[in-house]
Amino acid sequence: MIRARLIEIGRYTLLVLLAVFLQAVFASQLPLLGVRADIFVITVVLVAVGAGSNTGLIFGFIAGLTADVVFLEPVGTRAFMYLLAGYGVGRYVEEFGLASAWVVVILAAAASLGSQGVYGVMQIAMGAEGSLFSMVRRQMIPSALFDGLLAAPLYLGLVRLKLVHQPRSAGPLFS
Repeated sequence: MIRARLIEIGRYTLLVLLAVFLQAVFASQLPLLGVRADIFVITVVLVAVGAGSNTGLIFGFIAGLTADVVFLEPVGTRAFMYLLAGYGVGRYVEEFGLASAWVVVILAAAASLGSQGVYGVMQIAMGAEGSLFSMVRRQMIPSALFDGLLAAPLYLGLVRLKLVHQPRSAGPLFS
């Protein structure tokens, strides 16, 4: 039992380090539609899909704190956003199950849009210039689409590497 728990913690630690690497090396260098992918929100969604709301919440908080520290953001901003995303996605999967791989794409896009929305509201509350509606049009929607589409191949790779679990009720999502 303790050994299995330590292996699980090691797996999630490796996943956070992989997210830092992918975000810093690839996602920050490859914009699409004028935005960059948020690997952290995608990994939080993938962990929550496979492990549930409690693990998604904890992993989201830790991944968010890591992202805040590594990318010199105000500490707690991403931690709060990813905590909400991890818990919400985990609760959805616990309640309704996961019918197909497209649900992973939709959940990643929805979590990205929600996280971007919370971030936009926080930015405006802190006095950033611009309107929320222009942020939605120029950043939030393209980011959500990009993150959603990137979630499928990332999920496939991480499941095959056994870094994230498939939900027990889903069966093989990707054959």
